[in-house]
Amino acid sequence: MPVPGSIKIKQLDLELNGGCNFKCQMCPQADGRERDFLKKMPAETLEKILDDAMQYGVESVSLHGSGEPTMNSDMPDAVAAIKARGLICISFSNGYRLDEAMAGRLIDAGIDILRVSAIGADAQSYHRWMSMDVFESVRANVTRFAQMAQGTGTEIHLYHLLTDAARRDEEIAAYRKNWVEATGAFAEIWMMHNWSGGYASPYDRAALTDAPVKRSCGRPFSELLQVRAGGLDGHHGAVVACCMVLGKDGEATLGHLDDQSIAEVVGGAPYEELRAAHREGRFDDISYCADCDQLYDFPDALVWSNIPGRSYGQSKIVGGLDHRAYTS
Repeated sequence: MPVPGSIKIKQLDLELNGGCNFKCQMCPQADGRERDFLKKMPAETLEKILDDAMQYGVESVSLHGSGEPTMNSDMPDAVAAIKARGLICISFSNGYRLDEAMAGRLIDAGIDILRVSAIGADAQSYHRWMSMDVFESVRANVTRFAQMAQGTGTEIHLYHLLTDAARRDEEIAAYRKNWVEATGAFAEIWMMHNWSGGYASPYDRAALTDAPVKRSCGRPFSELLQVRAGGLDGHHGAVVACCMVLGKDGEATLGHLDDQSIAEVVGGAPYEELRAAHREGRFDDISYCADCDQLYDFPDALVWSNIPGRSYGQSKIVGGLDHRAYTS
């Protein structure tokens, strides 16, 4: 069993809530997530995980996984718990419940970066992809948050996806006009991915690469730990292989942090088998890796960004992590 000094965890992706109030077309939540993972992270489990992670050199905690964190009224308390430990705090939201009160509480708690997922460059496209006809209200929430955050240490970032590869330039221009310029937020636009083979993307990443040869995505060896709010057999705090296994959380569970330590999970047999398969190129031996498009090196996946220092590959491979870096 590895000892704490032999393990490095720089970033902890920690899900507060497994459920979501949206059913976005490009998200496995749309078809219904596994019931075991539609849970809220208990406060005591959150505290246990944070305390445990401190001994592995954690620097950044991102409150996301799949569920919508603002559905938890105590989300600002989780942010405060992270900041009290001297850590960077990031989160990911659809922005719908980001009213003035929640925005103020998050900023007061000291959140460093709030990322808002907004897929669709105009109201019609947003409604189609995000399942909710709330383009204007979410955009207003982002704009207000950006204004409230001025002069603080908090930033709000937009996360967009290219929905039509054939209209790349047109779609980038529309995102920049309708979201970035309209709100004053930092933003990034990514190519879509296939959620570990579970989603038929509108375009095939492998077909767009010059040399579609599989290689490890690097996640099994990275200094990043992905933790879900729920877990199997009544557990919470399931450690899963990566963020892309949404919809396959059960088969990708490597252990549970409600009754195990990080060292026990990271040094356990399921995690070691995942790493061995990636070292040896046996991707087909791992059900949730076999058809994942993250196995192809595709720098064009990052389409556009005005976030200083943002680059493809950050937080996936050891050494690429900073406070503006997060897996996409």
